[in-house]
This record gives sequence, C-alpha cells and structure tokens, in this order.
Amino acid sequence: MSLFISLEGGEGSGKSTQAEILCDRLAQQGYRVVRVQEPGTTDLGNHLRSYLKSTNSPLTPEAEVFLFAAARSELVRRIVLPALEQGKVVVADRYADSTTAYQGYGRRVPLRNIRSANDLATAGRWPDITFLLDVPVEIGLNRARVQTSLDDDRDDGQRDKDGSKRAEESDEQRFESAGVGFHKRVRDGYLKLAAREPERWVVLDASMTEDLLAHQVWDRVSRGLEINATELEGMGRLPGF
Repeated sequence: MSLFISLEGGEGSGKSTQAEILCDRLAQQGYRVVRVQEPGTTDLGNHLRSYLKSTNSPLTPEAEVFLFAAARSELVRRIVLPALEQGKVVVADRYADSTTAYQGYGRRVPLRNIRSANDLATAGRWPDITFLLDVPVEIGLNRARVQTSLDDDRDDGQRDKDGSKRAEESDEQRFESAGVGFHKRVRDGYLKLAAREPERWVVLDASMTEDLLAHQVWDRVSRGLEINATELEGMGRLPGF
C-alpha cells in the first residue's frame, strides 16, 4: 500500500518528532515504511548536510536552491520512487515545498525559478498528503533555542549516540539566526502553498501537545490509507500490493 507523506513547517514546529511517531505507528500497523530527511538519507544528501554544518561561509540563495535540488533529485530517484513502486509508505521530513517556502518566500528567489528546480528534482512526484505544522514564529524559534540549549548540555558521547547536534554544528542554525522577518515570510509562504492545494495539504496547529498533534496526523493518514485500499480493490490486485 504505497502512500507518500511529507511534514513541513518552520523552525521548532516538531516535524522530526511527528515523523518519528508516525513511522513507528505505521510499522506497528504492519506497513512497510521508509523515512527520509532533507537534506540527508542519500550519500549526496548526507554530504550536503555535513558541508552545511562545517562551513561558516553563507551561501547565496541561488546556491541553496541548486544544492537542495541536487540532493532531492538523488533522494527521489534512488529512494522515494523505488519505495513507492514497491508499495511502501514514504514519510519525508521536509520535501520540495521547503525550498519554495525558505528559498522562494524567505530568501526571495523568484518563484518561477523555484518551480523549475523542483519540477526537475522531484520528477513530478509530489506527496499524496502534506502536513503543515504551523506555529507562530516567536514560539517556534523559542522552542528551537530551548532544544539547542538542551543539546548543548549533553556530553559529546551522548550527543553522538542520540544524534543531537550542538548549535554551532547544526545546519538549521543558519535559518534559526536569519531574523524574525525571514521566518515570518517562510510561514506566510507555507500558508499560501497550503491554501492553493487544500486537497493535498493539512494545516495543523503545532502549538498543541505532542500527543494531540500525533493523533490528528494519524487520523488523516489512516483515512488516506483506507482510500487507497478502496481504490485498489476497485481496480483489482496490482503487482507489488
């Protein structure tokens, strides 16, 4: 039963936490799940993540677009499309909409250029369901700073073990320090994208509790799986299902 799900949102919105909860629940229900992260997952994506963590030189907005698009192209063709063809559920912690929100609305790269880069990188494959975990900018940035502080209090061994990152090592820190105006443009961009495609996007209030948010995510995903199952029954059994 293939389904492509992405989670989007600004800093401190809780995307990674909800992606992990969702993947665990899908696996418990017997679904084959592939979790991907941008940038990351592939060799190129991990290399880009490492580069962004190691450099102190700011990238131009256009360079950001090309780098994320290159990593996304590898991710889509090597991981996402094969997994969907095998009937798996793919859960993405960020996808192409992030480039539109961050580099398009946030960095003000012309949206027509963003669309061209995304069209090529995604091979035209967009998520079936996209969750926007929406939270006021000030709340999200405060959450991100608190989490960064908690991460910094861990010793190096524990940080390596649990995957946490110090503030100065994190590629996300580039965006966290970009200024409130930038993050407000990003949030506004996300809301505009969601309004244009209400059949794909689900906007959730990310200021609610983690458990309640996870419940709402699961409610929508379970309905999406039921719809897919009904459509497949009507078409007859297909290879891979």
